[in-house]
Amino acid sequence: MKIQNKNVFKISVNIEVKFSTNKERDVIMKTLLPDNINFPNELYLEMSSNKKSLIIDISSTNISTLINTIDELLHHIKIAKKVIDHD
Repeated sequence: MKIQNKNVFKISVNIEVKFSTNKERDVIMKTLLPDNINFPNELYLEMSSNKKSLIIDISSTNISTLINTIDELLHHIKIAKKVIDHD
């Protein structure tokens, strides 16, 4: 007997990363854009900006995919920030 879970739920997370300038925010946002293609079907990601903040809305029906994607995004932001700070 095969049991299917028809009640699939989606987990959504909203992340706001604040920067010291709009330019810093824009540069980091542009560095993340190439990573945001060819997502799995269960993953949704949208980025926007508001004042000096980068807003990331992300959701998935797979908690592991969601956690791994958030971890990767934050790691890339951290690296980009270090590069910008050393220029």
